[in-house]
Amino acid sequence: MASGNKWISGLTADTVLTDAARRALTVRLELVRKTLAPALYEADQDPEHVHQLRVATRRARAVLDVFAVCLPAKVCKRARRALRDLRRAAGAARDWDVFLLALAQRQRRPAARQRPGLDFLTGHALAQRLAAQEHLLETGQHHPIASDRLLADTVAAVRRPHDLQGRLLIDLARPTLAALLEDLDAAAGRDLHDYEQLHQVRIAGKRLRYAMELFADCFAPAFQEDLYPAVEAMQEILGNANDSHVACGRLEELRARAETLLGDQAKRMLPGIDGLLRYHEQRLLKERECFETWWAGWREAGSEEAFQSLLKKP
Repeated sequence: MASGNKWISGLTADTVLTDAARRALTVRLELVRKTLAPALYEADQDPEHVHQLRVATRRARAVLDVFAVCLPAKVCKRARRALRDLRRAAGAARDWDVFLLALAQRQRRPAARQRPGLDFLTGHALAQRLAAQEHLLETGQHHPIASDRLLADTVAAVRRPHDLQGRLLIDLARPTLAALLEDLDAAAGRDLHDYEQLHQVRIAGKRLRYAMELFADCFAPAFQEDLYPAVEAMQEILGNANDSHVACGRLEELRARAETLLGDQAKRMLPGIDGLLRYHEQRLLKERECFETWWAGWREAGSEEAFQSLLKKP
C-alpha cells in the first residue's frame, strides 16, 4: 500500500475526539471502498490489489477499535463484522498469491527431480487461488452500495464518550498507545520457539503500528520518524515468518494427501514438495532469529523508554 495511505492528515493532539473519530473513520472506510473494486475485478492484472484491500480492512478495523468508545456497541459490531468478512476473504486470496510467488522463485532453476512436485504444487495453488477469488467476489458482490452504507452509518453514529476523561484526541492517544506497548512487551517475553506465541507478538505489533499511524501527529517528530519505522521493520520480519508458517502447514497437508491418494506416483512429487517445505522451515527459523535480534536492539537502544517518554504529559 502506498505510504501516503498510512497517515491521516488533519488530526492533531488538540483535535476534538468526536471530530477525530469522524475524520479517521471516513478516511479508513473510504480506503476500503476504494480498494475493493480493483481487488474484486482486477486481481488477475496485479495481485497487489488484493493485498491493498486486506491492509485497508486491517487499518479500518484498528480505527474502529480505537474509537469504539465513540460508537454504539451495535454499530461497532456491525462494522467489525463487515470488515472481518472482507479481510478474511482477501486474506485467503493473498495467502495463495504469496505461496505462488515463493513457488515461482523456486521454479526459476529447479533440479530435475523437483520439477514434478513443483508443477503439482503450482496446479494445486492456482486452483485454490481461483476458488479464493470467487469467494472474495461473493463476499464483495454488493459493492459499492454496501461500502457506502457502512461508511455513512458508522460515521453518523459517532458520539461523545461518557466514560473517557478528556475530550481531545491526545486524551485517547496516551492510554491507548501505552496499553498497546505493554501488550507487545508482554507478548515478546514469552517462549517464541512456540510459533503461536510468536504470532501473538505479530498481532500485538500490528495493533501498535496501526494505532501509531492514527496518532502520529499528536507527538514529537521522533514518534513518526524514528519509532514508527522500527515498528514497521518488526512487522516485516514477522510477516515473513507468518507467510512461511502458513506455507509449511499447507505443504505438510499436501504431502500427506499426495502419499494417500497418489500411491507410488507420489514418489515423483515428494522431492519438489520437500524442497519447498525445507525452504519455508528454514526461513521461519531465520525470521524468528531476526525478530529476536530486532527485539534486543529495540531494548538496548532505549526505544521503549523513548516511546514511553513521548506518551507522558508535559
